[in-house]
Amino acid sequence: MPDCSIELTRKLRVLDQTLSMHAILRDRYSRLGLAVDLLLLACAVVFCASAFASDTVLSYVGSPEKVRYMLRAFSILAFMLSIVSLRVDWKGRSGSHRDSAAKMSRALAVFRNTRLSDGNWPADCAANLDAAYWEAMHNSVAIPDTIFVKLKSRHLKKIEMSKLLDSNPGCPITVLRMLLIASSVRKAFRPRAKESNGGLGNK
Repeated sequence: MPDCSIELTRKLRVLDQTLSMHAILRDRYSRLGLAVDLLLLACAVVFCASAFASDTVLSYVGSPEKVRYMLRAFSILAFMLSIVSLRVDWKGRSGSHRDSAAKMSRALAVFRNTRLSDGNWPADCAANLDAAYWEAMHNSVAIPDTIFVKLKSRHLKKIEMSKLLDSNPGCPITVLRMLLIASSVRKAFRPRAKESNGGLGNK
């Protein structure tokens, strides 16, 4: 394979991996933002309803004085949660990763539509593909370094799980996960065992 095709193959793999990472973060922050919104909405409904509740109604829950004290405490916590939500801006982060995922997806489409049947790319398209790659990478929000390895692990496991599922469509997902873990552990220890045996043989 020519050097140009090798580099384009690497960029295709990076685009696919980065798209997966942005999709994971997009969904994660979206769920967090939705959870906070629903919690604040539920608190608002409870606070509004309890504001007009009589002591007789509150007595079904407990002592009216204690119930009102708890409601005041929870109202302060709800206010603090709303401030934290504005500060972390999970919905905004989700939107940023959604835009980045869309850019990666468009760049991937360019690569895949240009790719030849033998897995290579036309030499005259290298410049356009390189431009599409860097445009997507430079105009996207960065993946945090603290979770990069975990996200890469999830992406690679997704690929391997897809391969296992294609060859074993009737096997339960849980069993396939266990097989993947066992296979990965064996591969991780195999080079160490070879190095150890090689060292002993040299003595």
